[in-house]
Amino acid sequence: MKKIKLFIIQILLFACLIISNSFSKALPPGSGDGDVPANILILLDKSASMTAVNYSGEKISGLYGIEPIPGTGNYIYHTQYELGGYDDTTGELVPIVQTNSKYSVDSNYCATHSDTTNILYHNNHIYFDGMPAGRDGPSTLCKVNTTTGTATSVIGNLNSNSSFGLKKYNDIIILVDKNHKKIYLHNSVTNNTVTCSPSGTLKEVISLAAENYMKVVFAIDASGNLVFVSKYRKSYHNSIYKFPLNGMSCPSNYHSYMVDLTDKIRLDGSRSMVAHPTDDKIIYLLRSSKIIKITLGDRNSTTSKTTGRAGLANPILYNPQQTGLSVYFDLAREIKIDPVLNRIFVSDNSNTFKKVETYDLDLNHLNSSGYSKTDGVTRIEGAVEAIQSLVTDSSLLSSVNFGFGYWASAGGYKVTGGNPTYQLDPSSWKPCSNFQFHNPPIHAYYTQPISFGYQGVWWCKYEPTDYSKLGYAEWAGNEAKPCDDINCFKVRVDTNGASEINKLMKDGIIPRGGTDALIWGKMADDYYRHPTDSPIDTNSPCQSSYVVVIGDGAMSNVSKTKTIVENLLNQKKVKTFTVAYGGGISSSGLMAFDELAKAGGTDRTIIANTPDELKAQLNAAVRSVIAQKLSFSAPAITATLEQSGSLLQAQFKYKQNMEWEGVITRTAISKDGEIDENDSGNWDASQMMPEPYARKIWGIIPGADYKTDYNNFTESNSLLINSQFELFGNRVGDYHSDTPKVSGVTGNTRCSSLGDSSSTIADGIDDDIKGLISFSRGEDYFDYDGDCNLNETRKAYLGDVYHSEMVVVGAPSADTTYYSTTQEAYWRSIKGYDAWAKSLSGRSERIYVGANDGMLHSFDNKTGQEKWAFIPPFIMSKMPLMVNTTLNNELANVKGGSNAIFGVDGSPVVHDMYFKSALDSSEKWHTILMVPYGRGGNGFTVLDITDPDKPLHLYSVYNDHIKNKVFVMNHLDMVSQYQYIDDTYSIIDMDEAILVADNYNNNNAIDIQCKADTTTSCYESRTWTFPVSGVTKADLEVNINNKNITDFTVQTGSSGRPEITFPQKLFFQANPIGTNSEDTLVIKLKGTFSSSLPAEYDYKELGETWSAPRIFRLPNTGAGDSNIEDDIYVAVMGGGYGGRNEGVGSALFVINLEDSATPGKVEKVIQVADDKNLNIINSITGTPVVVTSDTTSEVKFKGALVYTNDFEGKVTKYNLTNMDNDGSGGTINLYDHTTLLSIGASKENGRYQYHAMDAGIGTTSNHLWLFSGTGDYERINYRDNSLDNIMYGFRDEDFPLYKKKDYNETLFGQLSKCSDTTNDATGAKCPLTTNSSPKKNKGWYIKLPNSQKISAEPTLSRGLVYYPIFEPSESINRCSIGLAMICAVDDECGTNVSTQLNGNNSLESQTVNGKEYAGKTCKAVGQGVLSRLVVFGNKLFANIAGQSTQAKTDLVVIDSGMGDVDSFRSAWREGNF
Repeated sequence: MKKIKLFIIQILLFACLIISNSFSKALPPGSGDGDVPANILILLDKSASMTAVNYSGEKISGLYGIEPIPGTGNYIYHTQYELGGYDDTTGELVPIVQTNSKYSVDSNYCATHSDTTNILYHNNHIYFDGMPAGRDGPSTLCKVNTTTGTATSVIGNLNSNSSFGLKKYNDIIILVDKNHKKIYLHNSVTNNTVTCSPSGTLKEVISLAAENYMKVVFAIDASGNLVFVSKYRKSYHNSIYKFPLNGMSCPSNYHSYMVDLTDKIRLDGSRSMVAHPTDDKIIYLLRSSKIIKITLGDRNSTTSKTTGRAGLANPILYNPQQTGLSVYFDLAREIKIDPVLNRIFVSDNSNTFKKVETYDLDLNHLNSSGYSKTDGVTRIEGAVEAIQSLVTDSSLLSSVNFGFGYWASAGGYKVTGGNPTYQLDPSSWKPCSNFQFHNPPIHAYYTQPISFGYQGVWWCKYEPTDYSKLGYAEWAGNEAKPCDDINCFKVRVDTNGASEINKLMKDGIIPRGGTDALIWGKMADDYYRHPTDSPIDTNSPCQSSYVVVIGDGAMSNVSKTKTIVENLLNQKKVKTFTVAYGGGISSSGLMAFDELAKAGGTDRTIIANTPDELKAQLNAAVRSVIAQKLSFSAPAITATLEQSGSLLQAQFKYKQNMEWEGVITRTAISKDGEIDENDSGNWDASQMMPEPYARKIWGIIPGADYKTDYNNFTESNSLLINSQFELFGNRVGDYHSDTPKVSGVTGNTRCSSLGDSSSTIADGIDDDIKGLISFSRGEDYFDYDGDCNLNETRKAYLGDVYHSEMVVVGAPSADTTYYSTTQEAYWRSIKGYDAWAKSLSGRSERIYVGANDGMLHSFDNKTGQEKWAFIPPFIMSKMPLMVNTTLNNELANVKGGSNAIFGVDGSPVVHDMYFKSALDSSEKWHTILMVPYGRGGNGFTVLDITDPDKPLHLYSVYNDHIKNKVFVMNHLDMVSQYQYIDDTYSIIDMDEAILVADNYNNNNAIDIQCKADTTTSCYESRTWTFPVSGVTKADLEVNINNKNITDFTVQTGSSGRPEITFPQKLFFQANPIGTNSEDTLVIKLKGTFSSSLPAEYDYKELGETWSAPRIFRLPNTGAGDSNIEDDIYVAVMGGGYGGRNEGVGSALFVINLEDSATPGKVEKVIQVADDKNLNIINSITGTPVVVTSDTTSEVKFKGALVYTNDFEGKVTKYNLTNMDNDGSGGTINLYDHTTLLSIGASKENGRYQYHAMDAGIGTTSNHLWLFSGTGDYERINYRDNSLDNIMYGFRDEDFPLYKKKDYNETLFGQLSKCSDTTNDATGAKCPLTTNSSPKKNKGWYIKLPNSQKISAEPTLSRGLVYYPIFEPSESINRCSIGLAMICAVDDECGTNVSTQLNGNNSLESQTVNGKEYAGKTCKAVGQGVLSRLVVFGNKLFANIAGQSTQAKTDLVVIDSGMGDVDSFRSAWREGNF
């Protein structure tokens, strides 16, 4: 076997002082205080302003004006005070003035300003209507030379209070001043200007011409005619006029052409116009939501063609492929034509996302550009996403009980156009005009007469806020009382809160109302003080409770709320976080947030201007809660010893508010298991780390080739690195600043005021990006010691190794001795493995291990020196989460700090593979390292480490299940992104709801009536348009008011999208003063639909990759495949931890490791049914058991039989072999899978299977036995009489064959077919010999009393199975530490032989750390939680979170028991070869 060694990781946690703003990832459960989850109640502002949009990293932040540069495909745009250049084809910014892609003009006479609306390009000059420097004075027509940057005034002293239009014809620039009825003609060659004062028809047409945003709507046709849309002699803009130009002479005052299109083509609302470059008869008119191509004739022969529809397009899914209704416009602003390319450009200055659409001259859509598809979500959408990321984060769920509610305001106006005499109480409903001078006043719109409704008026009533009817009274059904569509406590703070919140977020939240702080204050106060419903455990003083309030605007009733949060803090010890969200809050508003935070005991408000910042800041706030509660050592995660005499240990010291300090040591160990701490070959890698500047740290950074020196993660590459940092939307926070952002609100200027050693501090984040890089290398940018010397070397900078198992790789030495041609050993023998291995016989031994500094480390096994560190690309994208700006705090005892995150947390797996990689020209041998991210994320990286000094990146994969996107980076450093469709929709996602919300956002005074069209702020109908194309009724699961319905129809509508007709009318009201529906609609998409996700990258069900991959050769055609030449190397791994997301994690992934054309290809996703009858969201977190012909001579097939266990208590068997029948004539196929066992798991009995199984061949039965245990590892200290956990052994009697089982019909896989050996110490109930009726010989199980749980996977050795057990303390104080025990059980009989671990003495009375325990049936070894057990030298080794009974209090070493001696140990989990 190759010299691969997996070693004990012993993790030490040191207690620290607790401070108020600490930050940490959650430590493992079982460590006393850490086992009492914190209570966190999230209260979200759902006021109407939460529909506003925030951008982060948009490509164009505004589209006030647009101008194509002829023949280039580029265009110039104007945004606020700046001009910019953009390439429509590549989607990149391009230089427009000198080398600048963005340019602000600020000369003495000309400056861009917020009202600049007209721009055009001619002869290397950009013309625009500007203002003098200082932007104070009359308007002026300016031009800037694109080569020199020189700006000059062309026409000065224009009136600032006018609307202008700017066009050109040949070399003449034409400026139309509407308000003053002037036309200016400027010759761009001679610089001569003529001022014209029109009269007659031209004067009247100009004065009544259409305009938009102070821009006159006119055009110049190919013959040089002025073309206007005007309402001259008409009641509205519906006539087109042409007036001839004559060079630099003033145009004719009388039209040469006019057509009245009243009742034929609607031209009202025209926003911009352009003429065809060669055809005088064609003009293009832009309205707010469509383009109209008009072919002019007389009134009867004029024709038109339109494209576009009104709507808030989804920037992620938006991808118009055709003309018509698939093209959305929100705030269409301007239309221009490139006469060289014959390309139409249309700007859309949408609040959702700003974009430029291009078309050919026949209105065929060409492209959309100018925006980033990751931006453009509303505040409420961003908040929902941030909360989802919080409640699905595995590193938080074990330590936090979440609850949720939303709040806004109460009282206010109700409006209707109906008849109050019949529909409403006439004593309270009055004509809205009666409230015109009320305080607060009604909107003036509702005081006007209307053509519908009772007596032709709007009817209103005003309801003052009754606070006695708000807050929290009791829990009733699925929500609290009181509850309405504006203020409601939706999810209780408890163990299941996270999953319930996640479901609620998917269902959607509709913003409405104002921002009254007293409502959330009363809600929190009533709940935490409730005599029976409060989650506060008064018997457990280590428990902490919090309120997290998210608001996006200035709040009312701050003073009263401040008193509430002060009393909650002082009387109930409930702290309050305030989060100022959205970037639109005034300075006084922020100060109010700050006051509430200080009153609530959290010092200062958290400012999050964007959704991504909100996600990061919420994450930081919650983790700060966790860090305050934990103070004991974490358990070891893995343990295996090499026979050559070395014990490798990975330890860490827990550091509050800091990156945890990692320690990796080598200690000599004898063959009998005795440790020699004085051996001269011992080392500590953390003491031998290179200086920060000397380290080799590399990553996949497009534009910075890592192969040059394996050291591209440097400050000099900060711009390139930041592009990778921001790939997932995570942005580096402004940790150090020169100036406070808001006067009166605490800022991050501590070190700026004191001065830092290198004077590197600056406003903005450029310094912080470089700082994060230097920190990762080992410098103290986050000022751990508080001295503001930011470039000094930290005392320790090796990150903690938490769950990652070390693997040592030396010279290739896999087996080539075979007994069957089905073995991989045979494949090696015929492909020259021995010769290749000999050529690398001198390859140095390296230790590879992941750490939570975000790096995969490579250490020299002999010396312990770090040779290099690799940052996987998609872990790099999570590194900005290390930055916690709130920890730069002069008010704290420790002034600086950073977030501790999960980085490379999975266990790397090694395999020698013969294949042609994407970097090869032919097949050859490689040593491959596959690195799952573990709790660091839903992904993995594959490296080629054949040359340990020159590793190569082959590919990386990541699934973002919150944003529904799969990322793949290949060997060429290219990132591909694949969007997939969400599976849950609510009424706010329907097209009609989006359209009426758009109506209201554009015009707050729009008609409030609910209609069966989209012309008002409310849509009401049975028929609604679903936003995903191609679905049928069979693809949808519809739920109305919490009841699934089937009486609905689906048909394709006129838009090409599915229209769903429900059995009842539903309505959506966008105006917050209107009454909204009490009906709830949830639609689940059952089919597989994707906007861009190809089958080969179908990773949408991949969760956090806790499961280590196992690698083997797969017969690619399955049944009967005897050709070994085309077999493929695959890795199998469980779907991982789904984070309480249905459909994520409940699968087995088969990953093709050798497809160079499609790197990281999914060969197959085998979905494991998430049983809807169980109330558990399923995940497969344990490493699969993989059985091949290389692991046992019992099998003759190619490929592997694979086994997994899951949260729902199932054991599933998968056929990944070339077997073609089940031994009884039944046909079997590749990827078939069947359930062998279901142990009846439920939330009540707690039988979750978090940990992997072990397996082996029984020496008596000669059957394959699988061993597992249960227990909620996230809530390991939880006690309840309903808990009923077990440890069990189960045999696959069909092995080595595969047979399909129907356990529902035959009860084959039920626990009732197994023998209950709970109290059997003699073997009387052994399933091999029992004569019970009915027979219970499928296996055995032992029930665990007193809320006991399995704390790690079992270990099989020499006929005995060892289980680490945790028993929660019986004290009512849940802060007390529980008992750690080891059980030894006969593998085939289930007989408890744990007395062997106690020298064959009774276990009835045991003393642990001075406390006596009676009636135990397993060996007590300490207080705390045990790791997986390792057998070496007739001893058991385990690490413990807490305290063992031995001298070395963090390590357990006891003599193992004696069982049958089997011919080989089960190596099913170790498939590295």
